Amino acid sequence: MNPLVLPGVYAPQEDTALLAGALSEEPLPPGADVLDVGTGTGALALAAARRGTRVTAIDVSRRAVYSARLNAWRERLPVRVHRGNLFAPVRGRSFDLILTNPPYVPAPAGGPARGPARAWDGGGDGRLLVDRICLEAPRLLRPGGVLLMVHSALSGPGSTPTKTAYGFTVRPVGPTTATLAG
Repeated sequence: MNPLVLPGVYAPQEDTALLAGALSEEPLPPGADVLDVGTGTGALALAAARRGTRVTAIDVSRRAVYSARLNAWRERLPVRVHRGNLFAPVRGRSFDLILTNPPYVPAPAGGPARGPARAWDGGGDGRLLVDRICLEAPRLLRPGGVLLMVHSALSGPGSTPTKTAYGFTVRPVGPTTATLAG
């Protein structure tokens, strides 16, 4: 299904497809708890829900939340969608898998992006949210949990957290995606 994309919401692109491919290859038990951070249209949340998982999705954009809810309703898939900044709406919960396609495109200085530009503005070096996710995700992952995150050469892959820095083992699964396993 082609998801409905409201104006100002990041439309699924190649990086979304790459992450969906990594998700399809990730072993998950039925009923696993999955979190999609920065859900946009909910494309990845829906892909996870089709696998029989319990999915929670988060986005800071109201329009993205509406898009994800509408797309879940259209497909009759049980996805809980919350509006909030990164992990704030799910503090105190834990997950088997966290999916995220965060903004990773380096952007000129001048303050945080507004409107549709938030979907790709990764700050001056492209790592503004990438690093925050790597710092905060381990607290939400269950033992053996996995973080699947799009990563790009645009945002300095050599700076990606290592096992010693954040407790992750980093495994590349495509040209721009890293699997981070706890």
